[in-house]
Amino acid sequence: MASQMTAPVVHASGDGSVRHALRRLSIYVLRSWRYYALWAVTTMGYIAGFVAVPMLTGDAVQAAVDKAPREELTFLCASLFGVVLFRMVFRYYSRTMVFNAAREVEYEMRNDLFAHMQRLPQSFYFKWRTGDLMSRCVNDLNAIRLLLGPGMLSVLQTPVLFISVFIAMAAINLKLALLVMVPFPLFVLVARVFGTQLHARSLATQVALGDMSNQVQEAIAGISVVKAYAMEEEQQLRFNKSAEDLLNHQLRLVRVNAGMPMIVGLLPAAAMCILLVVGGSHYKAGEINVGDFFTFAVFIFQLIFPTFIMGWVFALVQRGAAAMQRIDEVLSVAPTIADDPNANPVDALGGEIEFKNLSFRYGLDAAENALEDISLHVPPGTSVGVVGPMGSGKSTLASLIPRLYEVEPGDLFLDGVDVNQIPLAALRSSIAMVPQDSFLFSMSLADNIAYGLAETDPDHVRIAAGRAQLEGDVRDLPNGYNTLVGERGVMLSGGQRQRTALARALALNPSILILDDTLSSVDAQTESAIQEQLRRVFVGLTVVVVASRISTVAECDQIIVLDRGKIVERGTHEELTALGGLYVLLKEQEVEDERGAEAPDGETAGAPA
Repeated sequence: MASQMTAPVVHASGDGSVRHALRRLSIYVLRSWRYYALWAVTTMGYIAGFVAVPMLTGDAVQAAVDKAPREELTFLCASLFGVVLFRMVFRYYSRTMVFNAAREVEYEMRNDLFAHMQRLPQSFYFKWRTGDLMSRCVNDLNAIRLLLGPGMLSVLQTPVLFISVFIAMAAINLKLALLVMVPFPLFVLVARVFGTQLHARSLATQVALGDMSNQVQEAIAGISVVKAYAMEEEQQLRFNKSAEDLLNHQLRLVRVNAGMPMIVGLLPAAAMCILLVVGGSHYKAGEINVGDFFTFAVFIFQLIFPTFIMGWVFALVQRGAAAMQRIDEVLSVAPTIADDPNANPVDALGGEIEFKNLSFRYGLDAAENALEDISLHVPPGTSVGVVGPMGSGKSTLASLIPRLYEVEPGDLFLDGVDVNQIPLAALRSSIAMVPQDSFLFSMSLADNIAYGLAETDPDHVRIAAGRAQLEGDVRDLPNGYNTLVGERGVMLSGGQRQRTALARALALNPSILILDDTLSSVDAQTESAIQEQLRRVFVGLTVVVVASRISTVAECDQIIVLDRGKIVERGTHEELTALGGLYVLLKEQEVEDERGAEAPDGETAGAPA
């Protein structure tokens, strides 16, 4: 059966995906319902104060016009001050509640997003760029926080403010209240006109930001290659192009953002003009008094900021919706490698490995299988060497054992159990794999060696380092085992990184040990010393050795030779040497390469002087 990696399931852009993203967002909002409930209560207190201030102002003005007693004016002014203080307190707690809720949602969503990405298979990271994922985890989550903080504050609070203000004004003069409020519903039309452009341009800006983040990430990660090939200027040109593209998208967004508040700001001005014209005539006709006129004026004045800010907030909402859409794209990718509901409970593995007619390809769009009809049995406690030309499928074969890629049922068995029926935690805790690219974390050498352990035991770390022939190098480090190795182990040489990764694997005491060209960056003398240690370590372990050097696998119990994803030869070192096939050709090529490396500069090994 052919195994293949499942491509990410990504929603197509459009209203459907936006609604799906917002439904997911609503789940997070409901988790913080206590914050939002307290916010609703404090908001109602703030709105009560918002309505009371203009009415008290009008009463105070009318009392002054009527030459009311000083005591009455003093009482009105004191009441006005108390209401303003009351309103400010409720405003503070209202904003605090909703901003805290937004931070809580951001925190939970960030943790969920990271945990989800940890569960996704390696195939996911082949199709998604690191810089873009980082942009979604940082910039897009920040946009969602602004949506749920200032955005939700204004979007839900402002309509209630307007309704409350209208009721208060209508109680004074219904006709004037209706006329004064006429301009404000036009905001709905303005929002519809600008909304589509804001969403599209916000999404395009965030995509461009992700592209630029990816450029930066690649340039920094590959800085040694950039400098080695003197490509600094070319890299700068590429970055400038990404930065210019981002700038152009941002400027288009800025123009829309600037245009909407400008138009929205005209609405309170229009309302004030209506009040001056119509309200003035009502005052002359005796239908309202000076206090009522002032009350209407203060109401309109107070509505200027909420109306103006809605233009900015509407942009926040559109940007947040676009950001949530991008986050939802990642969260909607279903992990293709997960525990089967009917998985067999397993505490540890004995070490038996069996491939049964396994075929595997990297995705549906792959031109051909990476592995074809692989049948192989590795008894527990034995070793198998895997050799072959570059691109023959050696590392792919090794990566299938811990289910780093998806395997079809019935293709791979460990201890006689289908690998898909073994819980991932039990499977991977029993297997230690040292990949060809020895990745180290930016922490101490000891912590890197003890990475898979529950705690960093110094004695355990030293024993593992000794087995990996790393102790001599540790003595030369400034702080020994406490030396920080830097990002990706940049403070160590290639050979030191590989031996650290080997020590990390040996520290786990696994049932199955997979070495994927682990000794390719060490010299022959160090390799010989490591192999001497590994002979003792291998006792009782099932070991899979993927190697580019024939000498690395010569002592394995069995050796398979891969070519174009197929097993073309198998046997012991002596049997394959006697066979005189591809194994011998690889050995001869290895000897020829070593001679070429030892030849003096300007000469070719074997060429006449």
